[in-house]
Amino acid sequence: MAKALTTHPSGTGIAYRDEVPADRDRHGVLWARLTEAPGEGRPNFRALHTSRQRRSMLEQLCQVCGGPASRSSRGVLFLLQRPEPGEEPTGWPEETLSTKPPICEPCATLATHHCPHLTDPVLVRSRKPRIWGVFGGFLTPTANGLTPLPSHDTLPYGDPTAPWFLASQLVVELTRCQVVG
Repeated sequence: MAKALTTHPSGTGIAYRDEVPADRDRHGVLWARLTEAPGEGRPNFRALHTSRQRRSMLEQLCQVCGGPASRSSRGVLFLLQRPEPGEEPTGWPEETLSTKPPICEPCATLATHHCPHLTDPVLVRSRKPRIWGVFGGFLTPTANGLTPLPSHDTLPYGDPTAPWFLASQLVVELTRCQVVG
């Protein structure tokens, strides 16, 4: 993918050499491209596919089966990792930023058994999950082309540094939350 990326002709960000409108979201953020091969291979619970993750967030689909996420009058169901003792922010899970799409109840059990990131899983319903921004990384121009900066970051929509950011996941902010059993 690195060879497919270049500095935008305007010099004010990154672009694909063969960029098409679908490469950017409605906020103008450039998205990482991944191969689509539905039904092939094995599930990778360590990583979410970029376009499937984004679609699941936007349409509130289950991150595991792709069907509708569980919804009730208490909100949309999300499966989160509980913060470490003493590191739980005041009011958690209110205003938690999440890259993990919602989930349906049957798949929640499956995910808690197979996802390596869920050592202390918590089910949370959010009555108002809102699109907040993106997760990914910054690229910077060098004499040899574009170089990724070493860290991955979350970036709120509207950030002025967005032209240099390559998104790989959509981030939602969970509000009006309730922890459920």
